[in-house]
Amino acid sequence: MTLEQLIHQHLDELSDLDKDILQFMLANPDKVRSSGIMELAEMVHASKSSVLRTTKKLGFSGYSELKYFLRHTETSQQQETSDKDIFEKQLDDIKKTLEYMQSVNLEPINEMFDKSQTIYCYATGFSQKNIIDEFYKMLLNVDKRALVLPNKTELDMVMPMITQNDCVVIASLSGETDDIKENLTAFEVRKIPVLAVTAVGDNYFARHSTHHLNFYCDFFVIGRRRLQSQSLIGLSCLMDYLLRSYGIYTLDKSTDSTT
Repeated sequence: MTLEQLIHQHLDELSDLDKDILQFMLANPDKVRSSGIMELAEMVHASKSSVLRTTKKLGFSGYSELKYFLRHTETSQQQETSDKDIFEKQLDDIKKTLEYMQSVNLEPINEMFDKSQTIYCYATGFSQKNIIDEFYKMLLNVDKRALVLPNKTELDMVMPMITQNDCVVIASLSGETDDIKENLTAFEVRKIPVLAVTAVGDNYFARHSTHHLNFYCDFFVIGRRRLQSQSLIGLSCLMDYLLRSYGIYTLDKSTDSTT
């Protein structure tokens, strides 16, 4: 379990101040590990009691336990990174993503899909779009009207046509693509349901969407130039799992209506 996973697990319980404190912790883990609670409170411009409340919301007895958790997580991750080969990391991305999906209650997302007249799909990158294209095709197999928006220009063009009776699925690696943030803000203001699918971690898309799902994509070194690479196999597994879940949901609804 990582700090990012704990935050996502307790996201509904966190206030804006909690999220600001935790965002600082995620961005500055070394400072957190080496600082006392009073020092951290000064750095995040909050009170000692606010920091303590935030740590308790994640299930820790206090700040010291959180620091121990971060040190232990860092040690474990360093050991795992050095020991794992490229195929183990691939398997890890798949297993962790599917285990995460099995732990999530997908009922609200399935209901959102089912109530939507049109599911608008958008991806922030070329690789993500390939996976979104496959998701779109599978939606057609379950008789769901869907539309893939291939670029930002077309997303902006259809913005006025998207209503509260529709929903939007956005796939992104970082969840921080700047030129899409204005679209998310508009969806939020207009109360249009949005599902953001991003790599694990706190990000803008996760904080400004109706629903948020995570996939895993560990870095690995490949090629003669030993470049750091990432595979989106976790995203592919997530979208496939999501489609299967919705397929079961519609099958159950069909069975209920005939009995």
